[in-house]
Amino acid sequence: MKLKADFVTNSSTTSYIVICDGDFSKKDLSQLMGVNKGSPLQGLVNTLYESLHHNLEPVRSAWKINKKYGGDFEAYLKEEFSEKVLYKVKEADKQGKQIYVGSLASDETMTEVLFCCDSFEWENDKLYVNGLNCVW
Repeated sequence: MKLKADFVTNSSTTSYIVICDGDFSKKDLSQLMGVNKGSPLQGLVNTLYESLHHNLEPVRSAWKINKKYGGDFEAYLKEEFSEKVLYKVKEADKQGKQIYVGSLASDETMTEVLFCCDSFEWENDKLYVNGLNCVW
């Protein structure tokens, strides 16, 4: 048996979906997470926002790139996320909301590692963020 004694990497990702009224903003994410301006956690929210925002892609663009689903948008959403998310996306589409997807990686910033290694879901009247598809 051989043992590896130096650095070993085991990268993972968490896919997420963002549904929002208008633009996805740092202020909206802070309110969604219950972090007030001046809070010691504001830096964490800011870094998370930058990671989420940097990786955002319109959901239909991501679906078209992913050939695995062969033109079936609903199958893509159910497989990558859930039946519940499919329902939310359909409702958001009807209401003209913005819908994005992205992923966080466990080999990026410490904030991405923190949120990538767990599942999360937040929702209020203005914003929905679902990172329940964690493959850690």
